[in-house]
Amino acid sequence: MQEKRLRVQMLGGFSMYYGGEPVAFNKAGNSKSVRLLQMLLLTVRGGIAKNELIDNLYSWNEKADMANRNRNLNNLIYRLKKQLVSCGLPDDEYVELNEGRCCFKSSTPLQLDVQEFEKTIIEAESVEGGGTADSADAKSE
Repeated sequence: MQEKRLRVQMLGGFSMYYGGEPVAFNKAGNSKSVRLLQMLLLTVRGGIAKNELIDNLYSWNEKADMANRNRNLNNLIYRLKKQLVSCGLPDDEYVELNEGRCCFKSSTPLQLDVQEFEKTIIEAESVEGGGTADSADAKSE
C-alpha cells in the first residue's frame, strides 16, 4: 500500500490534497489560518521568523501591543493545527517553534509544487550550455 502524501499546489492558485482527496477548510472565515499555512509552506526549508509572521498577519492592528500580537499568533497556530486535523489530515504537530522561528513540520510526506519548480530551475541552470543570458553575453565577449 502506498503511503499517503500531502500534495500542495501554490502556483496558479492554492490547493491541498491528502491521499489524492482535496483538503477543504471547514470555516469560511479562516483566511489568516490559510495565510499562515502558506507562509510556513513557502519557507518550509528554513522556517520563518515569528516576528515576521506577526508583522505580516497583524500589522494592521498598530494599537495591539507585542504581547497581544504574540498571543494572537500562538492562538492562530493552535487553530491551524486543529483545522488541518478536522480536514482529514493525520493528528500531527504541523507547526514547530524553535529559537524564534516557525516551521511547517509533519510526519506525512510533503509534495510541494514550489519546491519542484525551484528544483527544475536549478537543474536547468546546471545543464551545460543552459546558462543565463548574462553567461551567454560573457561567452560572446
